[in-house]
Formats: sequence, C-alpha cells, structure tokens
Amino acid sequence: MRARDDTTAVIDSTLAGGPRVLHIGVEPSTVPRRLAQEHDREVECLRWPLDAGADEQWGPEVDLAERADGWVQPFLVAPVDVVVVEGVLDEGPSPDAFLRTLGSGALVPGGLVVVSGARDLTTPLQSAGFTLESEAATEDGRHVTVARFPSFTTARPLSPEADEASAAENRRLAHELERTRELLGRERATIAREMQLGKDELLAMDRQVAELQDRLQRLRHKNVLLRARVAQVARERDLAEARAAELADELFLTHDSRAVRTVASMVERARRRRSP
Repeated sequence: MRARDDTTAVIDSTLAGGPRVLHIGVEPSTVPRRLAQEHDREVECLRWPLDAGADEQWGPEVDLAERADGWVQPFLVAPVDVVVVEGVLDEGPSPDAFLRTLGSGALVPGGLVVVSGARDLTTPLQSAGFTLESEAATEDGRHVTVARFPSFTTARPLSPEADEASAAENRRLAHELERTRELLGRERATIAREMQLGKDELLAMDRQVAELQDRLQRLRHKNVLLRARVAQVARERDLAEARAAELADELFLTHDSRAVRTVASMVERARRRRSP
C-alpha cells in the first residue's frame, strides 16, 4: 500500500485512535499542529535528542525542556491513546527496547502507535507485543506502520498451560460477572422500590402542602374579615366616645344652669325681706 505523503499517512492513521496523542520526533513537525487545529486532538510533544545512543533507554533520554513547538503542553506521565513516532528509530535507540518501554507506560491498553521512518519496523513491533494493523510506504520511500497495544481482551497466551489458566480465569471472571450482574439487578430493584416510595412520599407531601396552602388561604381570608370588623368596631368606639363627651358636656351645662337659678332665687327672696 502506497500513501501520498508521510504527513498525510501519519495523520490519517492517528485519527483511528483516541483524542489524547503523544508526538515524539527528532525535528519539529506539522503533524501535532494539524492534529490539534484541524482534528481537535489533545497533543503533547517531545523532541528526541539527536545524540541519543543506539542502546539508550527511551525514558531518561527525553529532554523535557526542549519541545518541538511552544504551544504544546509538556508531556505528562500518564497513558495516552496514540503515540506518534517520527524519525526517532531511524538512527536512534534500539527499536525493541524503545517499543517495549513505550508499551510499558505511555499507552493505554488498546492504544495505537504510529511509527514513521525509513526503517521497516513490522518485526520489532510484533516482537514487542504489538498487534500490527497496517503498513504503508509513502511516495518519498518512508514507512508508516500502525500497531495496537494489546489489552487484556486481545492478548493471547503463549503456551497451552497459559491457555488453560486463561480459560479458567475467564470462567472465574464470567462467574464473577454473573454474580455482579445479579447483585446489580437486585440493587436496581431495591433502588426502583425506594424511588417509588420516595415518589409516593413526595405526592403525599404535595397533597399536604396543597391542604396547608388552602387552610392558609382561608385563614388569610378570615384575617381580612377580622381586620375589617376590628376597624368597624374601632370606628363605633370612637363615635361612642364622642357621643359620651357630648352628653357629659350637656350634663355639666344642665347642672350649672340649675345652680344659677337657685342662687338667683335666694337673692331675690333676700331682697324682698329687706324692702319695707
């Protein structure tokens, strides 16, 4: 299979994996920028040292202070979905050691590794435990190899004893899975009953709230009537007090007039007695 160019082949192969991508290259490349800007991938970049020896281990030789571009984030020690390797294995470290170290911590189970370079790395990838998915030669004579890091569902045992042990482990896991499903079913039924009880309680509480609101409305209406009655009684009391004040004034005037008439009568009788 022959691809148009190395960059296009690498990008197309990378898009088959997950969103988190680690790019390792000898020189700055347009692949990380295009993956991030055109395909919304989360890309982290590392530049491989040019003076790394053939037998050097991968991890310690990575210079974290020297990155391909300034916009990329520094490499975090956490598994990624895809690792893109451009030109690192042409003259750099041993492919077997590099790929084994790569698969031991940088990739998630089932993750992809996309290797671009002048060397055909099909055999080293398979020796390192990767499952080969595709291999293409570009127009400029470079190889783009895509392999998948095996997960526990795709790994194969290496011997009949391991096969039997794996089958026994699979049976045990299937039994555990069945028990877990049964427990989950019970938990779901219990949760469903509790949710139904909760709904019934909420409905009962809603009815109680509606009744309380109705009672509150009636009490408010009674309160309005009582306030109106109190205001009416207050007005009647004011009128009664005013009438009582008027009657008191009239009574005082009445008593005062009677006393004046009595005094006048006594004075008149006294005059009559003195006159000859």
